[in-house]
Amino acid sequence: MTIEDHHREEHMSQAYLTLHELLPSQELAAAIDAGHVTRKTHPELPLSLYTYTRTCQYERVWNSVTTRCRGLVADDATGEIVALPLPKFFNVGEHQAGQPYAPALPDEPFEVYDKVDGSLAVVFHYAGRWRVASKGSFTSAQATWAQRLLDGKDTAALVPGVTYLAEILYPQNRIVVDYGDRRDLVLLAAFGKDGTEIALADAAAGWKGVGSVVTVWPAMPLADLLALTESNRLPGGRAATGTDAEGFVLRFASGVRAKAKLSEYVRLHKVLTGVIERDIWRSHGIQRFAGLPAKQVAQALGCSATDIEASGGRPLDALLEQVPDEFDTWVREVIARIEKDVADRECAIDEAYGTVAHLAGDRGAFARAVKELPDTAVRPAMFLRLDGRPTELVTYRSVRPEAPDPYLTDEES
Repeated sequence: MTIEDHHREEHMSQAYLTLHELLPSQELAAAIDAGHVTRKTHPELPLSLYTYTRTCQYERVWNSVTTRCRGLVADDATGEIVALPLPKFFNVGEHQAGQPYAPALPDEPFEVYDKVDGSLAVVFHYAGRWRVASKGSFTSAQATWAQRLLDGKDTAALVPGVTYLAEILYPQNRIVVDYGDRRDLVLLAAFGKDGTEIALADAAAGWKGVGSVVTVWPAMPLADLLALTESNRLPGGRAATGTDAEGFVLRFASGVRAKAKLSEYVRLHKVLTGVIERDIWRSHGIQRFAGLPAKQVAQALGCSATDIEASGGRPLDALLEQVPDEFDTWVREVIARIEKDVADRECAIDEAYGTVAHLAGDRGAFARAVKELPDTAVRPAMFLRLDGRPTELVTYRSVRPEAPDPYLTDEES
């Protein structure tokens, strides 16, 4: 019997892990009800795919349920998990910062893999054929592309019951790293039907007819690895820009994973997404003033009531789909600064109104006094205060961020 036959027999004899063995049903239902996990059904098969939402990611609601729902596929009839993806894992910096969802990294050896910059493919066997889902969908463009590629490959050596996790690379799905014309499914990891991770070398033996295998870098101390990310270098010293490489994945001996991205990749990703502070300001404003008439809010924020309605009143959630994990912190910082500016401006309005309130009985005298106020920014709010109307929408409009410089100009081209 060959090694491949042995593994095939071994994995065929295992029992499937069930959804409710992995995730207590009440906790999963609560996560779905709270909008932290979404369940999507297959268009034809009795399968459901569970994935954490961007709301979950933005609010950092990481727990035993949300971290496991990262493209998890279960059979609706039997409850068996037919595709078990890698749990959500975090940046080394989050572990070092003592985040409650990212405990201190274990003091044990770790392997270093390339962090491939594409989309996750969850490859599994069901109803007589090999199938692909992306992290969030059975039918996304990435899943559809990967399915077509897989259908044309030799899958004879793949083991039914094993979930193969790969990165989808093709030109139209470029994120930041430029892989040229490469069209590939890059194997990252694999899990047996009982939830046990399979050694990458063993899984790779069956993957030869499908695609390539992630690059494994030489082992090194964590401090040395982090120094590479800060200096934008690969092991061996070669310089790397954000379009050359994304960074590294660390896999500790106990199976814990963490990621470390090149600083230039992070910077470039932020630029390439095209999200600017004014987008954050407008989206946050729409949600902040959701209780006001859409037309009034739209006029203040420089958009249309149709735009507000089309967003379902939650444009910040949709906007966050355009930025990577690392920029949730940036978004929070922008919103915090905007809110501080609003609060400071409201205090200035309070103080200014206090100097002219004694003229409230004479609108003409009041108007003349307002014209003399040294802080011109507070003047539009004075008559609103005089009439007992709220000023926050006007104030919010006044703290709109300035447009940043464009990423590229053609002056030197």
